[in-house]
Amino acid sequence: MLIEKGVEFDSHLELSLPIAWQNNHPGNQCYNMDSNELAGNITADLVYIDPPYNSRQYCDAYHLLENVARWEKPKVYGVAKKMDRTALKSLYCTRRAAEAFEDLVTKLNCRYILLSYNNMAEKGNDRSNAKISDEDIHRILGKKGEVKVFSEEYKAFTTGKSDIEDNQERLFLCTCRNGENE
Repeated sequence: MLIEKGVEFDSHLELSLPIAWQNNHPGNQCYNMDSNELAGNITADLVYIDPPYNSRQYCDAYHLLENVARWEKPKVYGVAKKMDRTALKSLYCTRRAAEAFEDLVTKLNCRYILLSYNNMAEKGNDRSNAKISDEDIHRILGKKGEVKVFSEEYKAFTTGKSDIEDNQERLFLCTCRNGENE
């Protein structure tokens, strides 16, 4: 039994490995690596991209899933038992997000690119604002092919400190010229 800060845990956590469907296509592949590194090494019909929108690093919230996926058991420290997540930090959460996105899109060899990105731009506080501008998205995808945008009103995620109006989740569909890198 583990006792931590007045809480008692008397159950053992067990994570089961999901069983892949037997009727999966034999050509399906799964990768566990940085998308910008992977992009130049694969060919696809459709590439779906859903990067972080703002400065909040996904690895700070989803580090447990990252550890399971990588089967890592990093050292933890402090009362909160945190781990060093420096290597998991994403450029998509920084001022270099547009640069990282352009690098990714330039490397892709595919027929279609589908990007999910909201319209936060400069509606919230600095941490909540989108890191890739609409202008950069259109410029970068436009180099690859024709871009169409589909949008839908969506309630913005907020911790209750802001009232964000006209929030939209958008899909940018790029039909790549000749289905290959330009």
